[in-house]
Amino acid sequence: MTDSIRNYTDSLLRDLEENEVGFFKIENTDGLAYLTVFPSGKKGKNVEIKEVRKRLEVFRISGISEEEIKRIVSEKDGGPHYVGKWPGKPETSVLDLKMSEDKMTVHGILQPPKYGGKLLNEEELLETLLKNNIRFGIKNEEILRLAKAEEFGKRTLLAEGEHPVPGSDGDLKILFQYPESPVLEEDEFGRVDFKNIHIIQSVKKNQKLAEKGSPRPGKIGHNVLGEVLPFEEGKTAEWKLGPNVKISEDGNQLFALIDGRPILDRHGLIRVDEVCHLDHVDFSTGNVSFPGTIIVEESIADGFVLETEGSIIIKKSVGKVFLKAAGDIVLSGGFMGRNGGLIQSGNDIYAKFVEQGKMIAKNSIFIEEASMHSELIAGESVLVRGGRGELIGGECVAGKSIVCSKLGAVVETKTVLSCGLPPELLTELEDLKAEIRKNQEVLKKVETSIVKLNEEAQRRSLTAEEKESLPKLQAIKQKYQSILQNLQAQEQSVILSFEPDRNSYIEVEREIFPGVDANLGRNRSFKVKLKEIPGPSFLYLGSDGQVAHSKVRPKRLGLLQEETRSGDLLAEP
Repeated sequence: MTDSIRNYTDSLLRDLEENEVGFFKIENTDGLAYLTVFPSGKKGKNVEIKEVRKRLEVFRISGISEEEIKRIVSEKDGGPHYVGKWPGKPETSVLDLKMSEDKMTVHGILQPPKYGGKLLNEEELLETLLKNNIRFGIKNEEILRLAKAEEFGKRTLLAEGEHPVPGSDGDLKILFQYPESPVLEEDEFGRVDFKNIHIIQSVKKNQKLAEKGSPRPGKIGHNVLGEVLPFEEGKTAEWKLGPNVKISEDGNQLFALIDGRPILDRHGLIRVDEVCHLDHVDFSTGNVSFPGTIIVEESIADGFVLETEGSIIIKKSVGKVFLKAAGDIVLSGGFMGRNGGLIQSGNDIYAKFVEQGKMIAKNSIFIEEASMHSELIAGESVLVRGGRGELIGGECVAGKSIVCSKLGAVVETKTVLSCGLPPELLTELEDLKAEIRKNQEVLKKVETSIVKLNEEAQRRSLTAEEKESLPKLQAIKQKYQSILQNLQAQEQSVILSFEPDRNSYIEVEREIFPGVDANLGRNRSFKVKLKEIPGPSFLYLGSDGQVAHSKVRPKRLGLLQEETRSGDLLAEP
């Protein structure tokens, strides 16, 4: 023993000898009460007789000799002395146990001893659990606390089972880029380069496309009785295969059968599209119909049609063309439809700009610079952002969201938005619009014929046949005007009377100009009339079911902050 340890020990002993407080205990031995009093240190407080009397009264000890109590307290010899009888038979403390129905937890309540009975120690408490077959997940720290008489009458968790962990399903590791939505990366100025959306990929014949990962094992569990609880096995991933791919002999790898464009669609199907490369599309090629991906390096002449079950990728701007693809349509330039072209995609559409054009996408439409006086219809979202991000004039319909930097124009161009339209109504709306266009074409031809006949009547006498045709044409004109009026009323009814998706919204980063009419369902519109509204702006359905405006993004669109009714912003509901 070193000097420092010896000195510390000596100091501790001296302190105890001088300052230790005296104490006493009363024990039950076969129904007889025995009192033991221990002396204090030299400077410590001795046991007082009134403390002993009070304790004996609490225990209701009978047959007490006052003189004997005084003697024992005075002598404080540390030995047991008979002082009387306990009122009843001593009862040891009891541990009451309750097991859950699923055998995963056991709670216990420790009842205190009676009439000087014995307190169960740690070993006896554990033995109680074992007698009840509790063998797994025992919480020893709680047992120790009970043994110290710290928790009488309190419900305490004493054992807890371990639930099994299910195995993880196997997965498919895709070895080519396959963004489910475009990767729109902004530069330091907030601009998005739509040329870098990772849509155009290519693979070579026999190139590995994907590989299958094995399911990962789980972990068994146990209930408090120690019974094994098996885990659920993970499932093996299943291939969903389209054309031009093959599986390896072991079934764990996937390869391309041809050179082409790899595709992973939203339903998990993997395929490789053939690729048709064209410099131009004009009278030298005619209209193009192809099962895979069509890539056009230069121009497409007005009036020509490209149709495919794959995707269409155009490197230049296009005019009055007709593009239809089951997959994506990507325009590195823009689309100047001159109120006659149509671009229709079974997935997403990407373009730098669109002017007087019509775009229909089953999923989403992404435009970098501007949409001007155009018709945009998307099953999910319309995003006009990256460059100027302007949405000016025309009509925009989306199932979930419309996002742009600027909405409308300073000259109060009429711009109509409808957001939250259910997918089934989008199809109905498109059918109505197609019927309207067809009838407009007929009406235009009839009106042209009437104008030509009237011009001819100024120069010469009309034939009897020509004279008879004029009233017939006038009657046909009235008929088609009535038909169009009815169809347009039906179109407005579809747009204004639908029950919207409550999570739909319109987001405008900067200004909303007068002339904008935003619809979010049945008689729920937001019309900007007096002057522009500075951004940011979020339009959505508030808690009362009416159109609300917020300067911050709703979180639920979660907890809405700074919610303001549209009438407070120079707008008319």
